[in-house]
Amino acid sequence: MQAFAATLLLARAHLRMMRQRTRHALRTNRLLLLTIGGFLGLYCAAAYVLVARGLDFIAKMPLFGPLLTERMVHLLFFFFFVMLVISNATITGMGLFRRKEMDWQVALPVPWTSLVMWKTLEGMALASWGLLVLSAPILAALGRVYHAGPFFYLASVPALLCLVSLSASISTWLLLILVRHARRWWWRPAAVLGAALLVLALKNWFSQGGPEDLAGGDLVATMQEVMKHTEICTHPLLPSSWVAEVVFAAGREAEGRAGFFILVLLANALFALLVTARLGAVMFYPAWHRVMAAVPLARATDKADPWYRLPAKKNSGFWRRLWGLDRASYAVVLKDVRTFLREPAQWGQSLLIFGLLLMYTSNLRKLGYDLQSPFWVIVISHLNLLVCCLALSTLTTRFVFPQISMEGQRLWILGLSPVSLARVLGLKLRLSAGVMALLTMMLVIVSSLSLALPWERALFFCIAVVFMSYGLNALSLSLGALLPNFREPNPARIISGFGGTLCLITSFLYILIAACILAAPEIWRWKSRVIGKPPPMELTWSQDALALILVFIVTLFFGALPYAFAKKRTKNLDYLAES
Repeated sequence: MQAFAATLLLARAHLRMMRQRTRHALRTNRLLLLTIGGFLGLYCAAAYVLVARGLDFIAKMPLFGPLLTERMVHLLFFFFFVMLVISNATITGMGLFRRKEMDWQVALPVPWTSLVMWKTLEGMALASWGLLVLSAPILAALGRVYHAGPFFYLASVPALLCLVSLSASISTWLLLILVRHARRWWWRPAAVLGAALLVLALKNWFSQGGPEDLAGGDLVATMQEVMKHTEICTHPLLPSSWVAEVVFAAGREAEGRAGFFILVLLANALFALLVTARLGAVMFYPAWHRVMAAVPLARATDKADPWYRLPAKKNSGFWRRLWGLDRASYAVVLKDVRTFLREPAQWGQSLLIFGLLLMYTSNLRKLGYDLQSPFWVIVISHLNLLVCCLALSTLTTRFVFPQISMEGQRLWILGLSPVSLARVLGLKLRLSAGVMALLTMMLVIVSSLSLALPWERALFFCIAVVFMSYGLNALSLSLGALLPNFREPNPARIISGFGGTLCLITSFLYILIAACILAAPEIWRWKSRVIGKPPPMELTWSQDALALILVFIVTLFFGALPYAFAKKRTKNLDYLAES
């Protein structure tokens, strides 16, 4: 069987399965589909309005408006490209080397090229559909800024699809080369090199002057100093730059230039698929065989293994007493901790997100705002809380929501253990919410110190972020228990389903409501200061306390209520029949 015919056969089989699942969902989950569709429509409308107003404001800036708009478009597609490469590599890697179905698919009389091509296309679909939904209102807003006609959208959509295809192919190349040729001793030089680059970047960052150092020069010098750090995003060899050029040319109705860059993208996307097919034929089976042969064996001594690969020690009673857990509950918590640490895809993404947030919060005074103004301090402090909560919702949807589903067909083992499933649910919430609340509270404290906030405001934000940490974790864990998918071992596919989408939308709605409640007292106090009637300190404290109480009530609605339903369902023995 030829590679193209085999790939088409695999596509038909999976499309037929997807069609059956869609029909089943339309018959049994109409309310859920209607809810998700309504939220997605609401998001697209709100995102279009906000992005269009922001771009209009920037485009109308004298002298620098068009330049800033173009640089923002370059940055947008550059980050889209990087995120697509990372997400495609994660999903395709789990599909090629971590799924059990590959054991019998490799034994089928189909070329290995077709397996690699299908997994690349499947990963591309799973990783890019959300990005396409996110970018649709942004493209519409850009078309409004350029006052473009239908040609703008006819040119931008295929360019974006070519970028998606290129990202999927590049991620497959990196994945096959890394799995086939990587050696264990590579990690130490790579870690040293990464640490050196990080130290160099931090040194360059802190050696730069703050906004006060740029205030004395002219406007042109200041703009050049700010924009020179984003020049890498405009490199002419980057596919994201080609997409940006298509957008600019289509917005100015330069059909010839837009068509040229579309053909450049199309040619590179097709050539990338040919390279993917060739690498799949040459490198997939050796890479897959190497992964299968690398099952942990008794080749390493106990002292050489990290602590989370060793059996539980007898002197673990101290930690059990410290956390207030019995022996069975401690074993469940230890299992979750070791599972997390054994998955580099999980702790690596978490470390990346919290590391970027820590760098951002510790350098708030270098962002170019006048932090001597109380207005900007208020705005940035609340936006910082919003950013931390949005990052937290991303982590909870990505890692907490699929926790119950990832137990899979081994859930009956937990059902036979001395710990009930309801207790397991509580232990998972206690572990994930406690750790995330501690890390997010640390970020809020660092940002408060950077903004020189008084201790009352820092305490206010810390209490708020603790409430929202527990609320987001409870919401994600509860929806994961109420809408499990025990048949799918890939967490990326689990969160791409109806349950993951509903979890993401509900988390966003919860964050939006809580952020509005927390910002309402500050808005009222700012208006009072503008008219010359500042409120007394007692009223300020009572308003903040009332806002925290309201956020606590909202947290109970979005977190405690679904958690109660989830505990009730896990107590039913029929729950084990679904696994």
